[in-house]
Amino acid sequence: MIRFSLLGVQVSIHPTLWLTLAFLGRAFFVSSLVELMSALLFVIAAFVILLAHEMGHALVGRRLGGGQPSVYLAWLGGDCTNETARLTRMQGVVMTAAGPAASLGVGLVSYLLMSLYVGDFGLGTALTAGFALGVMPAEVLEAFPPLAMFFFFYLIEVSCWWTLLNLLPVFPLDGGQIMQGLMKSRQKMHAISLVVAVVLALFFGCLGLWLLTIFLVLLAVLNHRLYKESRDGGADFH
Repeated sequence: MIRFSLLGVQVSIHPTLWLTLAFLGRAFFVSSLVELMSALLFVIAAFVILLAHEMGHALVGRRLGGGQPSVYLAWLGGDCTNETARLTRMQGVVMTAAGPAASLGVGLVSYLLMSLYVGDFGLGTALTAGFALGVMPAEVLEAFPPLAMFFFFYLIEVSCWWTLLNLLPVFPLDGGQIMQGLMKSRQKMHAISLVVAVVLALFFGCLGLWLLTIFLVLLAVLNHRLYKESRDGGADFH
């Protein structure tokens, strides 16, 4: 475990985070020094995005409700806790939305910095080039060859896709937690989460994106269980 304090927030990092990011960055399948450096930069960029995401929750939550937040990063994600904070329902929604806003903000700043060097750089190129392959678009490599460009590219790509994933209306993702803050019926919230998770799992399964499929299947199973519990007597939100 790695532990440190950042802006008054206690941060803990479990070793599984590095293993997961290394796998996604294809660090275990490299065949050249360039690919190794690319994988390393992906891991660093993804870590920056995940940390920014959780720090967004922590800092905004502390600002709105006080308390002493802490951040825990493991596997492919994190958790921000602040048991002593006093938040209204809408303040909780704002705190939850601050995470995706922070991670997306890092990507947008990276995009602006990258555009200064590359010029007319389409955001669609950044989102569709496929960081898992460790390949940069030819026009980007020609405009700015150093490996530093990999870092900016990965910041853009990971921030956008990670933000989109987190905003899905599936509990306990941020989108699901925002939905929880806006709804009164726990049963309906988990029902919506279940339907969305199943539909997306089928969609990604048809595309052959098995990691996303498995992830959404697990979320579907979780929400199915929570739906049954709420139907059998779980209290609604207050």
